[in-house]
Amino acid sequence: MRTARETAVLLAVILNRSGHTRARISGKTIKLLALRQNLRSAFVVEVITEIAEFGWILFELGSGGFGAVQAKTLEAAKSVTAKRLLTDDERRASRRDNVDWAAFELEARPPQEDTTDDE
Repeated sequence: MRTARETAVLLAVILNRSGHTRARISGKTIKLLALRQNLRSAFVVEVITEIAEFGWILFELGSGGFGAVQAKTLEAAKSVTAKRLLTDDERRASRRDNVDWAAFELEARPPQEDTTDDE
């Protein structure tokens, strides 16, 4: 079995060689690189930490597998601020810990995919 660092190095190499700034990686690929039959959570956390040193952000996807993004691509991203994107009332409620969490949770959910059939 390879260490998390060795696995992160190999993963960073294949990501760099891909020429892409973002990619999906299957659990199977990480197992192959790590020479492991199972991916334990603690090991994945270590790989995530180690690969950051090589300029990649690695995260688990809800649909399975992992996503990777080059950290430098986020440097030019527009910043978001609470002052600009929360109303005065929402910020005041937040400071008083009087937040309507149900409303925020509904808004925080990812947009639903259109499941209508276009045929």
